[in-house]
Amino acid sequence: MLRKRVGIVGCGAMGLYTLKRLLESRVALTIELFESEAVAGTGMPYRNGMNADYMLCNAFSREIPSLTRSLVHWLETQPARELSEWEISSDDISARAFYPRLLIGEFLQAEFMQLCELAECAGHQIKVHSSTKVIDLVVERESVTVIFNTEVGKEREISLDTIVIATGHLWPKKPSIDQAQLLSPWPYTQITQHEPGRIGILGSSLSAVDIVIALGHAHGEFIEQGEHVLWVAGEQACDLRVTMVSRNGIMPEADFFYPFPYEPLTRITQEAVCNELEYGSNGLLWRVFKLLLDELDAADPGYLKQLGPDARTIEGFSSAYFRGRKERGGLDAVRQNLQEVRASMRCKETIAHRYVLLRGHEHFELVLAWLDAADWQCFKQHLLPVFADCYAALPHLSVARVLAMHQAGVLTIVASGEDSSFTSVPSGEVLVEFSDQKMEFDAMFDARGQSSASPQELLFPSLTQNLLDGESPLLKPFRLDLSVETSARIYCLALPQVLERYPFSQGLPNCSDLSKQVVSDILEGFEISSI
Repeated sequence: MLRKRVGIVGCGAMGLYTLKRLLESRVALTIELFESEAVAGTGMPYRNGMNADYMLCNAFSREIPSLTRSLVHWLETQPARELSEWEISSDDISARAFYPRLLIGEFLQAEFMQLCELAECAGHQIKVHSSTKVIDLVVERESVTVIFNTEVGKEREISLDTIVIATGHLWPKKPSIDQAQLLSPWPYTQITQHEPGRIGILGSSLSAVDIVIALGHAHGEFIEQGEHVLWVAGEQACDLRVTMVSRNGIMPEADFFYPFPYEPLTRITQEAVCNELEYGSNGLLWRVFKLLLDELDAADPGYLKQLGPDARTIEGFSSAYFRGRKERGGLDAVRQNLQEVRASMRCKETIAHRYVLLRGHEHFELVLAWLDAADWQCFKQHLLPVFADCYAALPHLSVARVLAMHQAGVLTIVASGEDSSFTSVPSGEVLVEFSDQKMEFDAMFDARGQSSASPQELLFPSLTQNLLDGESPLLKPFRLDLSVETSARIYCLALPQVLERYPFSQGLPNCSDLSKQVVSDILEGFEISSI
């Protein structure tokens, strides 16, 4: 029997977890891996040169799914000398610790090499094409032709039975908003090489925090002793003034204690949500939201009462949820929250309402594909901001560094509101006009994170010409519908396209879950065709 030929375009985290699942195939495979970078196996968020060694991953170690072994197990096997370079000793290794993204990248790269060895041992053939840019995917009657440029600029092509597009993040080279040109924060040296001055940051989540901390390292020094962090300005930093600009003028909360493995919820469960699906899409969003309210009432009876009556409506839930932080003031609220979650960690006590919201979003994902257009927009406007806030919880050290710069008088956060406007003025500055004031920045960095995109926006021209419907969002199992007759299969796990309908898909646990669904569909097709 001829081997099935599978290609993975992109060897970051999504590509690695896809490769892991493919190795479970009972059918012998030829696997072609295409990576644009010289070194395969890390991905942009974990790659040296794109990120600094002080930028932390916001998933703690035990949350990162194993490839051939867990992160903790890998760390325990590393020489003490190498760990010391990360200021880590064997006593520091913990399943609940947050580690630098570059260290996670080293783990992923080591696991990639191990997966390639396991593939050969399992009888699969594997070929890694590094420093290779895939420029097109051409659909044929019985295959897909991958056209790519090699490191030396030579164009080559390979025909395969199945393709998984796992190209990860896609950032604009020249980001903008309204009439203003922004600066990209990638690679991080674009931040650290910028002159101190009036620097704006559009956003306030993890990317914005990374920018703040990068500016702190570039123009001063963090002095860290236990939980206490102080920032001292450098000699040339007297003009540094940093402002985070976000719609609500608040930051995500810091990470808190919760059980892992997770304890199940009791009201908003997979079974309960699936039961609601049987009643159809009419009123589906409200019915699942009611399950969430029931869960919150059971876990923390006073929480919704404290938020006020609007919190029991979909339209009012987001405003009620954020109201307390907005009233306390952005960074003052951050300081108070950090004190609360540190106590949560010390006492190992779960903050009940946060745990419900953190876990509850997973069950909303079960219904997103079934919402009608009106409910989908309602979800995006009123519930998604809450779930995104919970999902983006920050490592304590990152929060403490931000607060240290605020305490030093160089960092503020302001709310842009709904009606602000952004303009680049002739002298090069960015002017932001709020409803009640104007602010001018020497430069503004874009920290809004990855935006979603349709399949039609994939960067493979022949493929997009052959999409049956390039504008509709991808649905599980993420197989592209093609307008031409072919036995080949193309799956898309490119992050912008996945985010269009599955907005909680950026973390390593999500890479593992999504790749499992795709590979299950691939292998099922292979086994049927081999009968």
